[in-house]
Amino acid sequence: MAVGGFLDKMKDQEWYQQLNSAWTQLPPEQQRLARISGTITAFIFAGYLMYSTYESAHTAKEQYYQKEELTRILTQANDELRRLKGQNAGIQQGGPQSWSSIFEGMATLQGLPATAVEILKESPGAAQGMIQESLLEVKLKGMQVRQLVPLLYQIEHGTPPMKLKGLIVEPSSEDGLLNAKVNVSGYMAKPEKGDKPK
Repeated sequence: MAVGGFLDKMKDQEWYQQLNSAWTQLPPEQQRLARISGTITAFIFAGYLMYSTYESAHTAKEQYYQKEELTRILTQANDELRRLKGQNAGIQQGGPQSWSSIFEGMATLQGLPATAVEILKESPGAAQGMIQESLLEVKLKGMQVRQLVPLLYQIEHGTPPMKLKGLIVEPSSEDGLLNAKVNVSGYMAKPEKGDKPK
């Protein structure tokens, strides 16, 4: 009923009467063409609305999956960071340390006995200020690949800072295990008088 009343009021408007008058003055052929044009325009407009709605939904879906993937990557990065911090904390000790104790701590973190690491050679390198470089030749014995790789990573990213200079890997006499010989530059603060490495 409200729609009927609205239409009645619209028909009373001057602009509607002028439009209706112009329409009735058109020849039938032009009226037919106008109807066809109006129908085509309506279809185009409806199609545009549907396409816009689809594009908006597709864009929102892509953004959702991108954010979900970013969240997953950040979570993995945080987990890895916590793991590495835990490894660093495991080898940091108070007071001066020896390179042997540092490498033994790394081996222990990988579930290896301290005897799996042997310092073959240790000699002083360059000194700069309060920092002393040590040139190390280290043997890593009886390791699986899954133990050797994180241990090498720890050498490069642990504390105190070290730099891997050379690596030779060969099979151990035990099946499936490896031996490795690494050349490392390690850096520690020069011990103060009275301090002795652990």
